[in-house]
Amino acid sequence: MDSVQNKLVVFDLDGTLNRTDLYSVPAHRTAFEELGMFGITDEEIISNFGAGDSEYLKNMVPHLDPEQGRQHLARVAELEAYFIKEHHGEYEGVTEMLSTLKGLEYRIAVCSNSSSQYIRMVLDVLELSRFVDEIQELVEGKDKTGTLSLLLNHVHPDAAVMVGDRFYDMDAAIENGIPFIGCAYGYGKEEEMAAANVMVNSARDIVKAVQGLIG
Repeated sequence: MDSVQNKLVVFDLDGTLNRTDLYSVPAHRTAFEELGMFGITDEEIISNFGAGDSEYLKNMVPHLDPEQGRQHLARVAELEAYFIKEHHGEYEGVTEMLSTLKGLEYRIAVCSNSSSQYIRMVLDVLELSRFVDEIQELVEGKDKTGTLSLLLNHVHPDAAVMVGDRFYDMDAAIENGIPFIGCAYGYGKEEEMAAANVMVNSARDIVKAVQGLIG
């Protein structure tokens, strides 16, 4: 049997491993209300999960100037760090799936449109840090295609696969020439991941999908 030691499984974080809505929806709602913005729905907030900061600001608070936008993002981060203490959770089967992949000697990375501070906070709270070999944060001036490229150039895997729940993840995989596993259980709609190599309905299905795509 071929070694999988230099085969990389790259995970998106929010909507793939992490039930972000549990803490991020109340954090965003609080931040919006502090700006006098009431009536923002859960769906509006969740639809921006996975977006980079600039896209999120354009979509949700286009009236803020750049400094106000930075202040709003900082406030959201502060509130998320508060709410996540009591309201957090992984998707069912995530720990088991990651443990199995590690047992099979795959390397595991997280590539997210978030800061490394946020990624590490979430992984620590969910007790998933022990499974993750590499973290790739959002880099100013780059989209997910660019940051995934940075990660792949750093690790130089013999084979890699991207796992995520939004079109940002799928597009990044396609542009970097690696297969994509779409997570139908996350926040994205199945139609936005129509070009996925494999769609899974549960985190438990990811191991089989990985083995089928990169061996």
